[in-house]
Amino acid sequence: LCSQLETSTGILLSPEGLNRRFNSASVAFFRNVFTTLLQAKIGGSSTISHSLSAYFERIRILDSTTFQVPDRFAATYPGAGGCSHTAGVKIQLEYDLLSGEFSDVKIEPGKRSDQAYGATRMDMTQKNELYIRDLGYFRLQDFKSIQDKEGYYLSRLKLPTKIYRKEFETVVFKTKPAQLRPVYIQIHLEDIMNQLQPGQVYELHDVYVGSKDKLPTRIVVYRCTEEQKQKRLHDRAIREKKKGITYTERTKLLQGITVYMTNIPTEWVPKEKIYDLYSLRWQIELLFKIWKSWFRIHRCKSIKQERLECHLYGQLISILLCSSTMFKMRELLLRKKQKELSEYKAMYIIKDYFLLFHQALHKNTQELSKILLRLFNLLQRNGRKSHRYEKKTVFDILGVVYEYTTSAHQVA
Repeated sequence: LCSQLETSTGILLSPEGLNRRFNSASVAFFRNVFTTLLQAKIGGSSTISHSLSAYFERIRILDSTTFQVPDRFAATYPGAGGCSHTAGVKIQLEYDLLSGEFSDVKIEPGKRSDQAYGATRMDMTQKNELYIRDLGYFRLQDFKSIQDKEGYYLSRLKLPTKIYRKEFETVVFKTKPAQLRPVYIQIHLEDIMNQLQPGQVYELHDVYVGSKDKLPTRIVVYRCTEEQKQKRLHDRAIREKKKGITYTERTKLLQGITVYMTNIPTEWVPKEKIYDLYSLRWQIELLFKIWKSWFRIHRCKSIKQERLECHLYGQLISILLCSSTMFKMRELLLRKKQKELSEYKAMYIIKDYFLLFHQALHKNTQELSKILLRLFNLLQRNGRKSHRYEKKTVFDILGVVYEYTTSAHQVA
């Protein structure tokens, strides 16, 4: 690290001298720089028009990534358990799928629940925005809050959660007229699963979820293929062994279906499209993969806490700058060339341009513009998304109009 510092800046420090500079003031500085960049929304507006633009102003995805750190950090960053390390770091991210804007990023102890963090984001809910979340954030009160603020949600249903249909029965009184009283009848998912063929989709209208909340919602049930079911059972078995837990027989039985709950009207997104729409959530997993592959944010040696936190915020600054550039380039490439950019390829290429950005900023804006034009041309040539056979991309799912070519050997 000292040699890299001298090479790039000409500043010569001993390892101990550099280590002393990783202190609480340095952490505060890195945190403030990152927060300032996050609030400045440096990427500007990069909105992409799609088939659901008339209904949703934004599509926000929330998820987290967790990684182990040395046990010496267990007091500050206790881990979630289930592994050999007692310490872990969790990074929460909420971002807009199409503009790439980071709504919030937060570093937390690995053991903190996703559900607790998700509840803190409810004050940020906006009208006409779609919120897609993982099961870890499942909380019926949050879905009600989103609905009350005229937003929309799409989530998988936690299998212990009960589903009801509402009927009415007549109650006869001796001294006053008869009245209708609502009665909630439970719907059993096992019965629905047994009626469906692999790949078939079934929808329940006007139903309620939660034994206490009785939240009105729309339920979509997808019957998994045999291959999908076996993969799920295999993954469950690995989690049971790794975390020392045992799933109930009902939970294992219901691995044959995926159940979604949403308040999106059927007229906007029919039941056949819900599976694809929810699959957009995997884009945030791709971002986390990039964070670890290209930025190695999870790599941590046995260092002091201040140096760890400087590393985390420093890498997040790099990620934010790189992501903002990437999403802006994606929008430009679509608008000017009708091409779809690969996030994975683009982030790697843009990261290689950081030194050129640094050198250009020391000259003038004209030089920076030249570098950005070089980058655009490179991304146009080498950064386009590859299309796998029968595998939809984000643009395909959202009906974004773009061009791509195919060859006899490979889908480009």
